[in-house]
Amino acid sequence: MLSPNIRAILIALLLSICPVSSLPKNHTNDQVNAAIDTGTFQKPAANFRPRFRYWIPDASINLTRMALDIADAAAVGAGGVEVLGYYLYDSSPGDFTPTDWTVYGWGTPAWKDLFDVAVKAHQDNGLIMDFAMGPNQGQGVPADPDDDGLMWDLFAYNASIPLGGSYKGQIPGWGTSGSLQAVVTGLVTKSENVSSNVSAPSLPNAQTANRIQITLAADSLTDLTSKVGANGALNITFPTNETGLEHRVFAFYLYLLVNGTKEALMQVGNYAWEDSIEIDPVVFWTQNLPERFRDARDYDITKWLPILFHQNTRVSWGSPTEPATWYITDEIDSGNSHIADFRTTLTELYGEYLTTLANWANDYLNVQFSAQVSYNLAMDMQSNIAKVNGPECESLGFNHNIDAYRQYTGPANIAGKRIISTECGANSGEVYEQTLPELLWDVKRSIAGSVNNFIFHGYPFSGDVRPRSVFNSLSLGPLTLYQYGNTTWPSYTTFPYLFSEMHGRHQPAWEFYSDMMGYTSRLMYIFQSGVPRMDLAFYQKFTTYPNVVRNYQPTDLEEADVLTYVQGWAYEYINPENMDGSNVFVQNRVLAPDRQAFKAMVIRANDSMTVSGVEKIVEYANAGLPIIISGGLPSYLASYNSSGSLYVKQALQSIISLSNVQMVPYQELAPVVSKLGITPLTKVNANRTWYTYWRHDVANKKDYVFIYNDAAAAPIGGGYSEGTVEFQSRGVPYFYDAWTGNQIKVLNYTQAGDTTIIFFRLAGNQTSIVAFHNDEKRENNWVTSASPNILAFSSDSSGISAHVGPSSFQSTCKTSDEHTYQVSQFDATALTLINWNLIVEHWDPPTNLSAIDDTIAVKSNTTHHLPKLVSWQQISGLQNVSGRGYYSTTFTWLANNVANVSGAIIDFGAIVHSIRVSINGHVLPPLDVTWARADISNYLVQGNNTVEAVVATTLINRLRPMWAELETSAIKVEGPAPKAQDYGLLFDVTVTPYKSIRLS
Repeated sequence: MLSPNIRAILIALLLSICPVSSLPKNHTNDQVNAAIDTGTFQKPAANFRPRFRYWIPDASINLTRMALDIADAAAVGAGGVEVLGYYLYDSSPGDFTPTDWTVYGWGTPAWKDLFDVAVKAHQDNGLIMDFAMGPNQGQGVPADPDDDGLMWDLFAYNASIPLGGSYKGQIPGWGTSGSLQAVVTGLVTKSENVSSNVSAPSLPNAQTANRIQITLAADSLTDLTSKVGANGALNITFPTNETGLEHRVFAFYLYLLVNGTKEALMQVGNYAWEDSIEIDPVVFWTQNLPERFRDARDYDITKWLPILFHQNTRVSWGSPTEPATWYITDEIDSGNSHIADFRTTLTELYGEYLTTLANWANDYLNVQFSAQVSYNLAMDMQSNIAKVNGPECESLGFNHNIDAYRQYTGPANIAGKRIISTECGANSGEVYEQTLPELLWDVKRSIAGSVNNFIFHGYPFSGDVRPRSVFNSLSLGPLTLYQYGNTTWPSYTTFPYLFSEMHGRHQPAWEFYSDMMGYTSRLMYIFQSGVPRMDLAFYQKFTTYPNVVRNYQPTDLEEADVLTYVQGWAYEYINPENMDGSNVFVQNRVLAPDRQAFKAMVIRANDSMTVSGVEKIVEYANAGLPIIISGGLPSYLASYNSSGSLYVKQALQSIISLSNVQMVPYQELAPVVSKLGITPLTKVNANRTWYTYWRHDVANKKDYVFIYNDAAAAPIGGGYSEGTVEFQSRGVPYFYDAWTGNQIKVLNYTQAGDTTIIFFRLAGNQTSIVAFHNDEKRENNWVTSASPNILAFSSDSSGISAHVGPSSFQSTCKTSDEHTYQVSQFDATALTLINWNLIVEHWDPPTNLSAIDDTIAVKSNTTHHLPKLVSWQQISGLQNVSGRGYYSTTFTWLANNVANVSGAIIDFGAIVHSIRVSINGHVLPPLDVTWARADISNYLVQGNNTVEAVVATTLINRLRPMWAELETSAIKVEGPAPKAQDYGLLFDVTVTPYKSIRLS
């Protein structure tokens, strides 16, 4: 039986957080500082809480269970869910559907009933709701299935003709189901086999592949479409006096690819949402693209069609889906200027698509529109990010890369978007094994990259049977009871067990999620406030984003040699289209002073330029913005425009004589920027890489700064770092604790000029938030230096106290009034807690593996005595066990026997997954899982003291022995079972006494 104290911990966990629902007063206002009920830092409103992507198998599910799932999400601290009809993600086994989707498909009466229940569940629980615009990923809606404008593809066929030969007969591919788009001929001058490791004749950011590379003479390309007869016949003779290998006849064909609620939705609806585009055409196309191309680019695309078929489709599973043969031209740039113009036209058309959907969502539904904008595609991602209300990226597609996030967030921030969202936590091969600290690692790196809203991936519907009573209430006629078949415990699992994570009630840690959700909510609350501030703007122009990778390759801006120059620079990327906003101007040598307030712009020799972009750069340079040109003047114009190319060269040449324009060799930028007299907002001096992120809140007269000690490659418990950060602020500093919601005045810092320096000790992947209250009166006195054994400081109306840990030497403290305090040694010893009692609650599958709804898990207990703490992998009988561990031990506290002892700090070290702790029956506030420690002075008693801790595990260790038995909708797990995880408390738990010394 569990002790009363352990039961108290669980009762505390089960109390609903009941977030306050809050949408912007103007529902469609997507700008920073929009009027919105925020709640408080201690208890953020629903709009400032993470949401789950909620996967619904189809409209046949149990609606009562769905409503309970949404209530469960509220109970653990979510702000709502993103309602998404999963529909097997276009991967139904054997090309059959598990239910009748003519009855239970997206948009059917059954789906409408489901949607109504989801809306009401959000209303009932004070939540906000996102919803996919359509099934699966949301694309192609709203539109009629028979609308021939949904999506077109361009297919090519070709035939080889010898020099001087002729072609008589039907053109290649005639008679297929597509409609003829064009017939083009060209002279082949070269053909070669090229491997992927050879540099390709590509535009920047494109990927290469093994290929046969065929060069076409640009001046030989001819559009012969008008010469094709009604039956597809073509009669043409080629000249004999040309130098080359052969002629090619290309035929291109178009193929069509078809794939009372409103009022309630307006009360809780937040985002209509569309996922990243993951369709696989040969070439993206629309019926009217040639006309739009001609109008915008002032020449005809038709004869250049042969060169569009490589590097213009999306990346699939990390590799480009490239044709075996690439066609290029014999122009200096191999025809890339035409490809760039094609991609620019696609980008413009996609921008119109996004704008239309945003307007529809805003005007018709009074909700905002969110989308994952054009990464994976041969388009300029940055040009269209600001066209949606809530731009969204993802941790998987951006590979957790902070530099990659900054390429996405720069355009959104300069457009004043309040929200930059991310689909967070989808990791390949981590289903049922992703830990909460791993998920938070993604959150922290996202915040460092200027992302400030989190949609956790994901939350599957947790039931399996729809009751007959629900069927009868839908007026759909007589229906039989249906169970979503061939699906096993622990729950419905999306993406055939490939991607993390299946959050929900089948997870042993689910009732502990509120700590993690609260931490994330408070990060969102702070970093959706005000506007972001940056140091540097990188100019960037790509015409394609097959994936998003680090662009600025040196790491000196975040990992500088502190002996020679500073680290801690914050930067983002913007492209020429982003420079058109009304807020993008130079004032007092600062770019976009009301937005990121960039102090300098960096342009590199290999950048692709545009005429409009260069016009803006010249304008900024003449207005005094420091411009750093690295590696030489860029000269490539990403367009077929000879006069524009000349302008680019001449215009950039005209500014290099300005004193604020610096031409430097291609090298690390940190020393260059430092020598220009530019200082970062946060000057970091630490022994590991720390990232910072700054928000400036004019309305509340505060500045908020995120500090993050990144320990990406360190083992659990590793990566400790200490150092200082010099902030460009003289406001009164506070620590905002995102785990507890406490706001604590910083008592140990120095100030000089306009800066504040604070010392930090950070565990691996630990964070801190410093808030500067700029309108608050400063205290008369604070600590400016202290010995390392002083654990902390506190203050009350009587002054400041130093909490001194065990030491064999005298300590010193110096205060801002130049007074030095001598503190005598403290003869005490830290206690290492031993002799733990561990009750393990096993979570096992039911006998009937398909009984998902009836049985969260079959639970049983075993008891283990641990002289010292070790991984469950080292405890007999626990190697293949998942569930919860209830730890307890006692220690003797004899404060009366130690002179001047005032209290103690308990330290559990790093936590594998989740933890809740009580001391003598008192539940501690949430603990930071990177360094789980707390002051327990108020809970200690003289004599014996009881420590109880509850930890939860992932499910992977229990699933490993039954890996081959798992399936969802008859789709089996592929590949071997994952490795076993370490569970439990892994590090010694210590209790460190301290004495408090008044500094007065």
